[in-house]
Amino acid sequence: MTGFPKNTDTSTPTFSGTLRAALAEAPSRIPLHPFGEFVGNGTVFLYDEESLQAALRDLAERGVPWVLDFHHQTVRVEEGQGQEAPAAGFITGLEVGDDGFVYGLVEWSETGRERVSRREYAYISPVFYYDPRPDELGRHRVLGYHSFALTNNPGIRMQKRIEAEADMLEKLRQALGLPPQATEDEAFQALERTLAEARVGRVVLEVGLGAEDETELKAKLLRLLAAQDALAELERTRAELEALRAETREEKAQALVRAALEEGRILPHQREFWLAQARADLEAARKALEGMPRLVPTSLPRAEAPRAPLEEDPAERLRRALGVKDEAWRKWG
Repeated sequence: MTGFPKNTDTSTPTFSGTLRAALAEAPSRIPLHPFGEFVGNGTVFLYDEESLQAALRDLAERGVPWVLDFHHQTVRVEEGQGQEAPAAGFITGLEVGDDGFVYGLVEWSETGRERVSRREYAYISPVFYYDPRPDELGRHRVLGYHSFALTNNPGIRMQKRIEAEADMLEKLRQALGLPPQATEDEAFQALERTLAEARVGRVVLEVGLGAEDETELKAKLLRLLAAQDALAELERTRAELEALRAETREEKAQALVRAALEEGRILPHQREFWLAQARADLEAARKALEGMPRLVPTSLPRAEAPRAPLEEDPAERLRRALGVKDEAWRKWG
């Protein structure tokens, strides 16, 4: 006898694991429950090869995946206790892992992936179809699935947690023995040091195997250390050159903007803007400034030179010397 779980003689056991924390790390498969005998909400279940094949046949015949919802909303809607049952994802296949658990292959919805990535849900709860008649050992054989749900209240004993896959930086920290607060730059610097030590160790092993005596080995190691020191010096020189280039770029940017101010092509309050442009792309800023008109005059207008007084007429000088009035001079003079 099979059927949908009812409150009187069935249970909806839950099995889960903590879900991947990061959005990009949302798992492509999730543990559903143990393979074999397990206990969920006080009921002993049996999930064997027969159960697995029955579930796979049902999946093939129905042609659609099992829904993965939130808090068994699909069940509640079907029972008239809810209005909507948004999907967190869909279970599209089954696998049995080497660890003795049944896994579901999952395709996440955007909402499900986002909420899982924020760790709002930690477990998966399957809803079984199972035989209500126990076998001679009191176990109820699982016959298939109705649906699955995200939940935070697992009911299966000794449930297996889904271990969140560490991101690349965390893996690097663990591999290098760094503290959790180590930054990405610190992790890569430690990795470079480890690789350099590994290269030195490999060379030491090679020269050691080829050394005929202790003196020869020491001589080869000294040459190796000298080469390492030369590489370090080269790196220091490269860093110094880069610093000089940066300083030169800054000087050129400052000079360009200063000239633009002196030529009246930009106003004082525009200085910082043009400095930022010049630092980013000096030539582009130069061309842009060269094509700009002069906004303000750069020098005061020249004052006109005073005009020289006109040379006085000799007759006029004679008139004034004789004391002749202007009217009489014009009439008789």
